Amino acid sequence: MPEIRWPAGHEPRGAAIHEVNRATSAAPPSAVWSLLASPTGWESYYGNAHDVRHLAGSWPEVGLGTRFSWVTFGTRVTTEITEYEPFERLAWTGRGMGARGHHAWLLTPRPDGGTDIRTEETQRGLVPAIVRPLHARRMRREHQNWIDALAQTAAATLHP
Repeated sequence: MPEIRWPAGHEPRGAAIHEVNRATSAAPPSAVWSLLASPTGWESYYGNAHDVRHLAGSWPEVGLGTRFSWVTFGTRVTTEITEYEPFERLAWTGRGMGARGHHAWLLTPRPDGGTDIRTEETQRGLVPAIVRPLHARRMRREHQNWIDALAQTAAATLHP
């Protein structure tokens, strides 16, 4: 599987929090991508995404440089798309309440026509350092819920 391209200052080494989640979808990367690259739809399958607001750039599908804000883990986060390779890679950096982070997604086609999905996030700052013992577990769980729901929702589009 390809590697995450970490921007300077967001690498896992030295991060207060670094979480990795994986799933497999029966859907092809194009179906997974269509859901992932459209933040306004996240709420329909991910219960930890709320009140998505477009700030700048392409919309409703994001593109390189798109900025939007949303509420996740009870905090409003301002996000900018920093990596955009359709059907393969999507990543963003974000800031919110004493934290900054980077969240990357990799979609890899499977021989059976499905998709291997991997997501990784790092967070830095005073707040993540303080809440790490509880927040890291919660982030791991919520991101697994997100990636599993993304995989299942994309697969459901094949056989509604």
